[in-house]
Amino acid sequence: MLPNNEVRVPPPRAVAQSAVPRDITAEFTEAASKLRTGQLVKDEMFTLFEAVGALEIMDSKMDSGYIAPGENLAQALEHDYDVRRDLTPEELVGLMDQLLCHEMAWHMGHPLSQTLFTSIYIDKLLWPVPRTMEDARFDRVPSENPLVGLVLRTYCLALVKACDFVHARVASEYFYEEEDFVTQLYNRNLLSAFDSSHFYRLLDQAVNWVESQEGIDKKLRDAIRSRLQLRWEFLAAVDQDLEILDTGSTDSFESCLAHLKPVTESVALGKAVPEAFSLKLQRKLASTVPPRPIVHIKQEDALAHMKRLCQDAIDMQQMLGYSSPSNFKTAVWTLLSRKPQPSVYIRSLLQALIVNGMTILGAVSVRQFLYDDLAELVLPSSILLRANTDEVELPSDPRFRIAQIMEGFVKRFAQPFVDTVRSACLNRCRVRRTICHTAVDWDNLQMEAEELDLQLQNLSAEPALQFQGGEATFSYPLSSWAYHQKLIQLRLILQMGFELSIYAPEELPGIYWYLSHICSTHLSHLDRIRTFTVAARKRDLVSSGHEESSAQRSPAYHRSFLYLERLTTHIIAIDAFAIALHALYVLLARHQILPSAGGPGAYSSDKLRYELRMKPFIPISLPELVPYEEYHREATLEGDTDATILDRASKAITEARKAWEATLANGAFIEDVSSPAKEPSIAIEEDWRRDIKDMMRACIGASIAIETVKKALLGDKPPSEENPLNLQVVIPEIGSKTQWHDWWIVPQISEKKAANPTTS
Repeated sequence: MLPNNEVRVPPPRAVAQSAVPRDITAEFTEAASKLRTGQLVKDEMFTLFEAVGALEIMDSKMDSGYIAPGENLAQALEHDYDVRRDLTPEELVGLMDQLLCHEMAWHMGHPLSQTLFTSIYIDKLLWPVPRTMEDARFDRVPSENPLVGLVLRTYCLALVKACDFVHARVASEYFYEEEDFVTQLYNRNLLSAFDSSHFYRLLDQAVNWVESQEGIDKKLRDAIRSRLQLRWEFLAAVDQDLEILDTGSTDSFESCLAHLKPVTESVALGKAVPEAFSLKLQRKLASTVPPRPIVHIKQEDALAHMKRLCQDAIDMQQMLGYSSPSNFKTAVWTLLSRKPQPSVYIRSLLQALIVNGMTILGAVSVRQFLYDDLAELVLPSSILLRANTDEVELPSDPRFRIAQIMEGFVKRFAQPFVDTVRSACLNRCRVRRTICHTAVDWDNLQMEAEELDLQLQNLSAEPALQFQGGEATFSYPLSSWAYHQKLIQLRLILQMGFELSIYAPEELPGIYWYLSHICSTHLSHLDRIRTFTVAARKRDLVSSGHEESSAQRSPAYHRSFLYLERLTTHIIAIDAFAIALHALYVLLARHQILPSAGGPGAYSSDKLRYELRMKPFIPISLPELVPYEEYHREATLEGDTDATILDRASKAITEARKAWEATLANGAFIEDVSSPAKEPSIAIEEDWRRDIKDMMRACIGASIAIETVKKALLGDKPPSEENPLNLQVVIPEIGSKTQWHDWWIVPQISEKKAANPTTS
């Protein structure tokens, strides 16, 4: 131990000899010139950490703290813009519009460090962190110019508070960082500690001040006022987003649309102030990413994005009146299938509305939502759904045991079922990726449901049903329902693959065949469900001794039959269209006029591609994956002549057109005759009708393509090796004008133009 007043001094270190630098450029260049192309030289001790560190340190593109030679610290970190400078009304309008562009760029998925946090005015408001509303000023001292100290300050404060509400809503739901939205705040606070009433009060003061300024040109005065009012209404809309469940009102979003019109018309009055935004502010932010350029989007793009956001929020209100699971799922899928897809804020808000406090749309319990879907498909007016332990307390009563089993079913299946609806709120790529995973989960759930069905058969005293030429069997309602959900997901995996441009042209014949295979399996399953529903209806009519009881159950059966009929019509349309396109693409591939993504040296084969595309289907036990040999035989239509394939395509496309016409005639939603009339979802139903009409247009395009191929094949000169088909095929890109629907890739087929004759 050392005395308290004694300090041990470390021994002096030997001073190392100073290194003598020398230029190795010539030696390094000579050594590098001896390396072959693609050869890599790596030191075993030079790890990834050192490699990244070498890139970041002292690299202006990677190191945000790098100071270039000749640049002092003040020049590198500080801007020379004075936030206390006087602004003209034109500059004020221009700054408001620039801030709106940066706000919408953030909504589109760009980080705050490249958008709003590049604004010097925003930076001054948020740093140092204001303790009171009075501290939230550009220079912490009241400005003598009301255009800056009142109007611009109020606009910026309300903008930041709106971003706070949006950030809180998105961050509380499922989303994908960097793909959908960037929640990073870079150690800044978006004024979340302050109540929104302060911002409304300031906005009202700013509007009143602007209206009283006779010295400002009327057009500019109106332009400033419309932007403040837009900011007021948008703040109110995102502040009260979930209140739509109670009020059913979208007045704030409708007011936003009304104020967007004068804002759009007065954009030309503004004068941009680019020096009010600086990339140097990124050096003050707590960030681990390298410096990135400021994101600039066009004014018309920002206004269009905000207009779509408000319109989507208004249309979303139309689906809040719950009538049935099928109608609700149709409305959700239709709204989220819009092009472009609704913004991440709308999708997050919809997630919150779908499940809010363990209820669907704040009105129906998750349990009832699940029971309604079961009743609509497989169990109309069934004792399995009516049994309740509160009404039957005797354990020996079968209804008591039925209620217990169904309660376990709800606990196991309710969350996965609701998630099938909520997953549609993700971006389209993630929707398909999620379905690929949940399909496997539903395969396991189907097995669990089958075990529950076996327990319920004896308790419900269900009689076996004898099929023609088969053994007696039972309905298995729970597993049949789970199988139906799984088949829908398998079909969506294939169809969304077309939408996301996953498949190469040479894969299209096989994928459309597999889509037809899934649809035919689904149709057979629906026929089975319908058979057992008819049998259950007959048993109810026989066993029911009271006409009143029979009349009460009749609407449930009527709705079930109607739902099954609509499902069947829709899947027949998909099946027939897939058969037609499959046959058409087989002919194009057979005569070697179908474009190919890979050349003769491509590192792939048909079998490897099939294994890759069917990867989500491999773990599925039912329906079993089709073996490659059978798939290849069916997908290429081996043994069928061109005339037979043409006839198959012509008949299928005719059937598809009729089925799509019937689907359109049925409408988007099933009307509930037993409940009071509800206002129709006009905008969403119009989107649904437009989608079906696009499919019908695709059918017409496919008919024309089939007739073109038919004319070439059955003409005066049959095709041969010496006389190939004089046709050219163009596969349209997704989103192009020649692509009528994202799920139906109809080839553009035309005769080859004759080459210009050369003159001697």
